Amino acid sequence: MKNGEAAAIFMYMSVAYAINYPLLKIAFQLDPPMVILFLRIFFALLGSLPFIILNFRRFPHGLKDNLLVFTVSMLNIVGFMGLWFVGESLVSASLSSILVYTFPIFNVLLSILFVGERPRWTAYAGLAFGFLGVVLVSLDNLEASGILGIALLILSALCWSIGTVVFKKATPHMDVGAVNVMQYVYSLPFLLFLALISPGFSLGGLTPTVIGIGAYIGIVGTYLPYLAYLLLFRNYSISKISPFFFLVPAISVILSFIFIGEAISLTTILGFVVISGGILLSNR
Repeated sequence: MKNGEAAAIFMYMSVAYAINYPLLKIAFQLDPPMVILFLRIFFALLGSLPFIILNFRRFPHGLKDNLLVFTVSMLNIVGFMGLWFVGESLVSASLSSILVYTFPIFNVLLSILFVGERPRWTAYAGLAFGFLGVVLVSLDNLEASGILGIALLILSALCWSIGTVVFKKATPHMDVGAVNVMQYVYSLPFLLFLALISPGFSLGGLTPTVIGIGAYIGIVGTYLPYLAYLLLFRNYSISKISPFFFLVPAISVILSFIFIGEAISLTTILGFVVISGGILLSNR
């Protein structure tokens, strides 16, 4: 993959992911988070049908490979997205995007603890700055948002980080597009169950507006950008890609202000800057 192509793919992915955050806040006023998540993954899978039909032979067939993809789906979809959606239902879209995109910091921490990497001193400085930024953002929003939403979002970032490491280490022999689609297949029954037992769920709540939002975030905001995400991590090292993910919450903060009128405090902005600096340092 050429650098120019990678940059274009990354920018599309960043904008597509950033738009999801204010859209979700609108959707959560209409239906429970797990219902919206089910619709998101359902439409992501529906949008991938042409790929499935044309590339079925490239899908993993062995038990071991399918167990690996199942693990990735539980981490990246049920774990990461489930915790994110419930967490964002309790906090602002801006705060949600900032905390979710602390996952590059967890990438470095996991590589030190479990992969045995011995990074430069800048990585440790970056970890310290990153977690300082998380503390600043969390304390600034604790009274208004509640500790539960903040904790769920941080856990969602950890799940995403673990899922990224598993994908990078365990699935290099698999087709990226097939892994992307199969994680939707494996997660969908779990999400359906969680949607059906969600307080406030009713079939009458599945209005054209809700379905339209689900279709948009499922295809434009999930299937295509997630494929871009996996392609980037397949072709580049985690440490090379991760530092640039601070662009997503930066764009999301702007879009949340434009679309739903959210504003954030100077302390939260400072915390975001500190987190971004920590990501840049930790991945040098």
